[in-house]
Amino acid sequence: MIVYCVELTTGTLGLARQSIEDIRKAELIEAALAVVAEEGHDAATTQKIAARAGISAGIVHHYFGDKATLLQATMRAIRKPVALAYAENLAARGLTEPVGRAALEACLEAHLSPSILTVRRAAAWLQFAARVAYVPDYARVHSLVRYRQVAALTRAVRPLVPQQSEAAQQGMRLAVALDGYWMECATREGGLRSGEARMAIDALLSDSIW
Repeated sequence: MIVYCVELTTGTLGLARQSIEDIRKAELIEAALAVVAEEGHDAATTQKIAARAGISAGIVHHYFGDKATLLQATMRAIRKPVALAYAENLAARGLTEPVGRAALEACLEAHLSPSILTVRRAAAWLQFAARVAYVPDYARVHSLVRYRQVAALTRAVRPLVPQQSEAAQQGMRLAVALDGYWMECATREGGLRSGEARMAIDALLSDSIW
């Protein structure tokens, strides 16, 4: 049911519809993330997701067409806060070019912030990542996430390494290390200790960049 809260003469009726749709989709994605993290990917049935969101299963098909499309959207949504936090961190530092140590700090903080790297988020990501080799749609999402991650890290470290050819290697090295701590957060009871991952990454950087 759509509640029309605007004047028809304003021409914003379509925006009202879109906002309701966005809200419903966000609720379903959040519900799917919770079910996948807590019960596992294969346990995430349409019925369970809908029940978690407090809506009927038919709404899932209405907004996403099928469960597979919803789960793909959920996988993308898991890492979206990292990208948003990175942009916010760059802006907070007044950086117009994402290069150098400050940009690298912004990227690391985005990946490791306790508000983003939670046990639930990491567990959900691990469930999807474990199926990348078998589900082409998940492989495409994972490939795009990794490409953007490595690109950001590579740009940041380029001025910090003596040989420019080393930048891509260092970017991939850091990406793998960051993803390793996401996996550790997902699999260790109680998650990571405060500051643990950042200290380890800083130790890694002290051997090669800092």
